[in-house]
Amino acid sequence: MPPKFDPKSPENASLISLFQSLGLAEKSATELVRQPKSGVAFKSLIDEFQLTDKSYDEKTASALVKLSASGGKLGPAEKGFIVKKIESGDIKSTDQVAAAVKYTEGNPPGTPINEDEFNKACGVGIEITAAQLPELLKSYVSSLPSPPDNWASLGAVLGGIRSGASDLKWANAGEVKSSLETIFTELFGTKESAQAAAKAQAAASAKSKPAPKPKAVEASSSAEASSSTTPVIPTNIFKEGFLSDFHKPGENPQINSKLKEQHLEFTKGMVYTRFPPEPNGYLHIGHVKAIMIDFGYAKFHGGRTYLRFDDTNPEAEEGRFFQSILETVRWLGFEPWKITYSSDNFDQLYEWAVQLTRRGKAYVCTCSAEKMKEDRGMGKGHPVPCEHRERPVEESLREFERMKNGEYPEQGAALRMKMDLTSGNPYMWDMVAYRVKLAPHHRTGDKWKIYPTYDFTHCLCDSIENISHSLCTVEFIPARESYEWLCDALEVYKARQYEFARLNLQGTFLSKRKIAKLVTKKLVKDWDDPRLYTIIALRRRGIPPGALLSFVSELGVTTSESVTEIKRFESSIRSYLEESAPRLMMVLNPVKLIIENVPDDYRVPVQVPLHPKVPSMGTVETSFTKEVFIDAEDFREVDSPDYFRLAPGKSVGLFKAPYPVTCTSYTKDPITGQVTEIRCRLEDGGNVKKAKAYIQWVNVPESIKVEEVRYFKPLFKTDPPPADFESDIDPNSLEVYKNAVIEPAFYELAKKAILDARKESEERTKKAQADSAPTNTNEHKPLEGSEAAKHMEDEPVATAEQLVGMENIRFQGMRLAYFAVDRESKIGCLDEEASIKPGKKEGDRIVLNRIVSLKEDSGKKA
Repeated sequence: MPPKFDPKSPENASLISLFQSLGLAEKSATELVRQPKSGVAFKSLIDEFQLTDKSYDEKTASALVKLSASGGKLGPAEKGFIVKKIESGDIKSTDQVAAAVKYTEGNPPGTPINEDEFNKACGVGIEITAAQLPELLKSYVSSLPSPPDNWASLGAVLGGIRSGASDLKWANAGEVKSSLETIFTELFGTKESAQAAAKAQAAASAKSKPAPKPKAVEASSSAEASSSTTPVIPTNIFKEGFLSDFHKPGENPQINSKLKEQHLEFTKGMVYTRFPPEPNGYLHIGHVKAIMIDFGYAKFHGGRTYLRFDDTNPEAEEGRFFQSILETVRWLGFEPWKITYSSDNFDQLYEWAVQLTRRGKAYVCTCSAEKMKEDRGMGKGHPVPCEHRERPVEESLREFERMKNGEYPEQGAALRMKMDLTSGNPYMWDMVAYRVKLAPHHRTGDKWKIYPTYDFTHCLCDSIENISHSLCTVEFIPARESYEWLCDALEVYKARQYEFARLNLQGTFLSKRKIAKLVTKKLVKDWDDPRLYTIIALRRRGIPPGALLSFVSELGVTTSESVTEIKRFESSIRSYLEESAPRLMMVLNPVKLIIENVPDDYRVPVQVPLHPKVPSMGTVETSFTKEVFIDAEDFREVDSPDYFRLAPGKSVGLFKAPYPVTCTSYTKDPITGQVTEIRCRLEDGGNVKKAKAYIQWVNVPESIKVEEVRYFKPLFKTDPPPADFESDIDPNSLEVYKNAVIEPAFYELAKKAILDARKESEERTKKAQADSAPTNTNEHKPLEGSEAAKHMEDEPVATAEQLVGMENIRFQGMRLAYFAVDRESKIGCLDEEASIKPGKKEGDRIVLNRIVSLKEDSGKKA
């Protein structure tokens, strides 16, 4: 595992200070240093072009960071040309830097750069203000060969702008999107009304026409129930923009043409990708984007994706993480074509390491870690050759064999790749291929005393698996050069690596080490505490997998790093649930309302729609009775002109009840002063005025007690959390209500949600098993005696059960929030036969988690 990052260590603090002096914000500078290779690349650029004493604005400094990350293949002259363009203000954005790198990479070596062509390719001199955008965008839209005809065209238009030749591609992306949405609103009405009209039209069409044959169309998020275990995979990000411009399988260049032929013989021209997590912890929200891109890109192109466990570190793996990762991938809607392990390839990787050494491209180094770091320039560039670099091949082979046999202590020796010390890229400064580790491996036991590094393993496993598109995050941009070097040095098939920006979320951290500390010290309940942003925590909180995919799709995929606000994340989840979650009447702080002018056995059946805008969800029946619960917040002892709910002498409507009620009196607890009972008159005679407001209610006789309703708020008091984050925990980040009640239709909805989810997950699992790679009983089998062999129950296996949980029961508590049932709940009717009418059972315990509020900054508790 990499050493723990300490921003206050002298070396890190010095770099952070330097990066800040150039113009980066403290958070950006710290994050850059946290990623050693990215930090070194930026420091190398600073040293190479003597930028140490200069100062820029944040935008210029960010452009230089982008150049250091993506310009690894450029020569000093080309890179220096771009540096000057950035310093002069000709190139301002990271998109322009990407275009500049692309242009100069394509410029024939030794040929002077045509500045006019360069400026045109990079948008130099183009300034588009927010005020100019509306007219420019209207002109652009009207010029399209197929003008947009509804809101569904928005993504395609945006994608066309970003990838086309129009000058609009250099405008601020956020301002373009906002302005274009305004134009679409003028053309097609609001997005919400357009969606509602489309649904109504679809429903009317469905009644009048026979069902059409299924065809491949992109469904909207509203096409699935909130309980679905098979979320719709958004495809717009693969049709347009960054992910739409990749090579076709077989077009990636190879050092030997036979390698391409062998690759195509295996893949038959299909896309092959992989998702390669380390099995050393639970996945977090940042992985949602990686999973969606890795699996989604292959799925969109009819290809296949491996789930490859990158288990090269014997000290970090635990059996529980393997199964959790598979469950998470499947919960998000994806199915691995094949599950593999980097450790499956240890024998082949060792043979390749020997072969690399025989070719004179690797050597055994016995320097100390400090000496190795010193030779590599101490993070400041200018590496020098290791004293062992010219060691005779036969000697390195003997020493490597001694490493393999356990004759060296840990850190006593390493096999290093003999790369290119003249390169400006730290990834080419003789990276370590193998290191000594005397710990037993989870799957191979104590067979090995040496283990390959990520930098040696990753590209070669991609080669073994015939990966066509190796997709990773932007911190691996500098690694692309060493990735390709190693494949070519061994003359093996070479995948094409593409990099995208990570998903960063404001106001929290995703560090496994920090979360582990919170769990160990019981500052949170566990790794799935809903205040965290691990995927299992988001699942427990009740966020649907389709909502997470929709959120990633809305953000889009680029190479530009950014931090997304929590409110934008929650807004996306809210929009998704608005279309898909059924409604139930629920009262958080109940107070009894008694209707005085009706008999004790008064009971009127009331049909309540599960979703006012989605009639196809149907209705549920409840009873309007003499006694009902309303929320304490819906009654005031003293009325005011701006208050429209219940007060003495005032009328209010009860949602879907036949008549309004008027308050005649109320009773208070003499000790607490709280209202305990409200008496009303049912206004069921003569000319009844329409109520000005309606409140939700639950009839007392059939009300269902909710044991706990949990409202989650930000875990930390400050944003971002400070270094001493443990002392920054907000004691009010969890609020629990223990008196809530919900209407009896809850049981009906809960049972249907679980039955539907079970059926869907069983069908999906059967299909996944049929579509997966043929299994070989001896393949991927852990060695006898290893921890994995002793605990075969931890081996990751796809089951229908892992897709279904209490969180599949989601609904909107009217005028409160969106809720999901917590895994601590017990609901007896869920285990009964489908034909048995659901209802309350002895021992039932209902716990609800608030998923998200109904509105941002709502005045209500939601």
